[in-house]
Amino acid sequence: MGYLLHRNISKILIIRMSSIGDIILTSPLIRQLRQKFPRAQIDFVIRREYAELVRYNPHLSRVIEFDVRDGFAGLRRLAHLLRQNGYEVILDVHGNIRSRYLTAQLSRLIFRRPRVYRIRKNQIRRFLLVKLKINLYQKIISVREKYLRTASPLGVEERDTRLELFLPREAGAKADAYLREVSGSEEPMIVAPGARHFTKRWPPEYFSQVITQVYEQLGKRTVLVGGKEDVPVAREVLQQVPEAAASSAAGKFSLVETAGLIQRAALVISNDSGIMHIAEALDRPLIAIFGSTVREFGFFPQSPRSVVLEIKGLPCRPCSHIGRASCPKKHFKCMKEIHPEQILQIIKDNFLSAGKN
Repeated sequence: MGYLLHRNISKILIIRMSSIGDIILTSPLIRQLRQKFPRAQIDFVIRREYAELVRYNPHLSRVIEFDVRDGFAGLRRLAHLLRQNGYEVILDVHGNIRSRYLTAQLSRLIFRRPRVYRIRKNQIRRFLLVKLKINLYQKIISVREKYLRTASPLGVEERDTRLELFLPREAGAKADAYLREVSGSEEPMIVAPGARHFTKRWPPEYFSQVITQVYEQLGKRTVLVGGKEDVPVAREVLQQVPEAAASSAAGKFSLVETAGLIQRAALVISNDSGIMHIAEALDRPLIAIFGSTVREFGFFPQSPRSVVLEIKGLPCRPCSHIGRASCPKKHFKCMKEIHPEQILQIIKDNFLSAGKN
C-alpha cells in the first residue's frame, strides 16, 4: 500500500507496556508519528506504574493505563475499551503475550479492522550470540530504530533518533528543594548504582571509591538515585563514603521526580538501566557501564555527551540479553575489570574539573 493512502489515518495506537528504558526509547517513534500525522489521534497503552513517563508527552493524544494487578480480567476490559476507539493502525512495539492478545482481539473486528504492525526482535540472532557466541549481527540496529522500522509502512523513516522525556513543573520544584537541602543547590553528580539484575550492576564498592575521589579531589557532591528496589545497594554505597560526600534519594522520589533530579545533574553515572536512558533523554553528560550485555542488543546510548565503558573480548560475554542473578563463570570480569580509576580519569578529562560546581 502506497504512502499516499496513509495521509488520511486519523487514529493510531502504540502498545509498549514496560519497562523504563524501553518506553523512553519509543520517544523518536512518537515524535515522528506526530510529524507525519499532525491531526491524528495517537494513543499509548502502558502499564500504570510507568505511565508518567509518557503522560506529559505533547505528541500523544491519550495515555491508556493497564494495571497488572487486574490480571486477565483487566486485560479483557482493556481490549473492550480499545475496540470502541476504532483505531486504524496499531503499532505493537512490545511483542509480548499481553500485546499480542490485545492486537488479536482488535483484529477480530469485522468492520474497521485495524492494520497491525509488530516489532521484529531478531530472537534467533540474539539466541545464537548469547548461547553459542555466534555473532550474526552484520549491522547493529538500535531498539529505537527498530521501533521506527515498525512504522515504516506508514512512511515513517529511520531518522532523528534523539530521545525525549517531558516532565511536569512540580518534578523540578521537588528536585530543587531536595538539592537545596543536601548540596546547596549546586549541580551534583548523579549515580544510579542499581539495575534489575546482578550482572548489570557495577560493584557498590567501586561506586563508593569514585564518589569519594570526586568529592575529595574535585569538591563535587553526589546524589544516589533509584527506585525502592535500589535502596539496599544505595545504602551499601553510602556506607563507604564520607558523610558529606553523598546523599541518597533512592526510593524517595517518583519516576518523573527522579528525572527532575537527573535534569539538574552535572554528570550521571549509571549501569545499563532505565536511569541511563532517562539521562540521555534529558541530554545530561553520561557515563554508562555495561557488564553482561553488549552493543548488539541495541540499548547503548547514542548521545555525543555519553561515554560507554565495557570490557571487550571476554569470551563469556554476553551471558544474557537482560542480565542474570549471578555470574555463571563466578569471576564477574565484565564488571570487576572496569576499575574506578578509569572512570575517575574520564570524569576529570571530559566532565568535571577541580573547583567546578
